[in-house]
Amino acid sequence: MKINQAVDPYNRETKKYIVAYLDILGATNRIRENKIAQDDSLNLLYNLYKHTMSLASETGIKKFADIKFKIFSDNIIIAKEISDNINNDVLSLLGCVSNFLCSSVGDGVGWLVRGGVTIGDFYIDDMVVWGSALVRAYELEDKIAVYPRVILDDDVVKIITKIDIDYVRRDTDGQYFLNYMTIWSYAGEFVQAAFEQMKKEAIKKDCTYPDKVRQKLCWHMNYINQALDEKNQKQDRRFRLSIE
Repeated sequence: MKINQAVDPYNRETKKYIVAYLDILGATNRIRENKIAQDDSLNLLYNLYKHTMSLASETGIKKFADIKFKIFSDNIIIAKEISDNINNDVLSLLGCVSNFLCSSVGDGVGWLVRGGVTIGDFYIDDMVVWGSALVRAYELEDKIAVYPRVILDDDVVKIITKIDIDYVRRDTDGQYFLNYMTIWSYAGEFVQAAFEQMKKEAIKKDCTYPDKVRQKLCWHMNYINQALDEKNQKQDRRFRLSIE
């Protein structure tokens, strides 16, 4: 039996998409803290989106123009329908996510983000997000990522390693994650300043960090420091993150 069958055409269907599901760590505490912190975080998130998508309208870029965002509280879905050129679709989506992440961990924001990226069946419009790709991307974020990293599913890894190996890193637990810092040059000063903001927000009155928070900060510190070492850019050599 169809509800409202005379009005609704019942013609929606999932299509093949590459989908990223992101979670901003610590956002719940910012929302609960007070109205000022809540509104500040709301505006930072909105401007993160606007800045990322502004690349779609810049002359000669356009590569993010077909990417769709859906934001609900501290969760972000970024998706792109797969076309005949799946390589470009994957590069475009990962580039968009990387821009979002770089802005998040920079000194203008100072947020850690965790997530997952996969390819699969998906539907999105102004009201609904749906499909097995969404379920899988959420599973990667919620069950596997643990640290502030964006886990790449096996099908994404197989594609991206053929065309741009710099986007992929393998962690000590064997998981592949997005090396978003590959797109950012001369970032040391900005990520160091943001890290100081993160520590100030997280530290307790006894000058220690909650265990799980410290683990996440340490993972981020190690990733950023390794990325800066690999870039070996003279201007950045004096900038390193430290938890002490």
